[in-house]
Amino acid sequence: MADAYEKLWMIMNNWFMKLPKQKEIFEILKRMFTPQEAEFLSSLYKMPVIDSKTVEQAAEQLGLDEHYVKSMFEGLARRGLINEFESKEDGKLHYSLLMLLPGLIEYHVGQGQLTDVKREIHKLMEKYTGFGHEITASNYPLFRTIPVEEKLDPTTEVLPFEKISEYISDSRSIAVFNCYCRLLNRRCDNPIEVCMTFDSMADYMVKYRGARYVTKEEALKIIRDCEDHGLVHNTTNQAKKPVMICNCCSCCCGILGGIIRQHNPRTLTKSNFLPQINREACKLCETCVKNCPMQAMWHHYPHNEDLSDDKIMILEERCIGCGICSHKCPHDAITMIRVREEIPEEKISGAMIRFDKERVH
Repeated sequence: MADAYEKLWMIMNNWFMKLPKQKEIFEILKRMFTPQEAEFLSSLYKMPVIDSKTVEQAAEQLGLDEHYVKSMFEGLARRGLINEFESKEDGKLHYSLLMLLPGLIEYHVGQGQLTDVKREIHKLMEKYTGFGHEITASNYPLFRTIPVEEKLDPTTEVLPFEKISEYISDSRSIAVFNCYCRLLNRRCDNPIEVCMTFDSMADYMVKYRGARYVTKEEALKIIRDCEDHGLVHNTTNQAKKPVMICNCCSCCCGILGGIIRQHNPRTLTKSNFLPQINREACKLCETCVKNCPMQAMWHHYPHNEDLSDDKIMILEERCIGCGICSHKCPHDAITMIRVREEIPEEKISGAMIRFDKERVH
């Protein structure tokens, strides 16, 4: 008979991004949940995120006292181990199980005091090879890049899902919290408090996990500061407003760094834009080459005597269309032009179905 952690793993594996059965996973779960908590959650839920319960529903299902269930839910939420949100359907507080990554790792390990146990979990995550394979398990990537808005071709219509400013202006509440990747890996001096979340998730992160609310103006300033630091905006691959936006560096980030280290284009959906260099304005200063997070730009030194082929080149197969090169160019010689018309699934539910439908393993 499966123990509580085995049952909890099986439930977490009932998700579109699978959780391979590796020993590190069970060591991680044991450091996050007590046996009692693992039994409680595995008896209550069928899958992460989508399967949610109110206190009353959980108490009735498990035959437990409502005060006990409420205390259990709030204790788990306080430690970043389950999600709490207000349902739009009934206006009540609902609680759902989080998936491992993204989810438990960011909300539990990446926030609050950095304890020895959290460091142990991080070391186990470094040994866990399954994530890199599972995040690239579909021809419909889970994540996509949002380009630097100000550098998009002004003659081109820009759709709402291609503009972070649309997400920010459409939000009831906005919060920022620590980037788990940069907090634990710390291979650079880029800012850490740059993960941005919206509405009910923002409320949860502020209430339980030490995030802080920001105004829409502050949120836009944080986004611009991230661009100044050369950080890439990534989010889930859906057209409607996502739960959160990551601002990634290639040295620490598991998503962006994963593309470079694993050479797997299925990790991330590129934006619909590519940089176009104005050869007359370009001074060959190589600022774009030095700042490209994907190492997709290089200086083609001349072969011709007249230096006509002395230019900056773009490796289009590596470029993700983030726009950092254009943002960093001191001579305003790079514009992001539309080269694709790809539109993601409208909602995360559609993205999950598509991810599963286009699985390669």
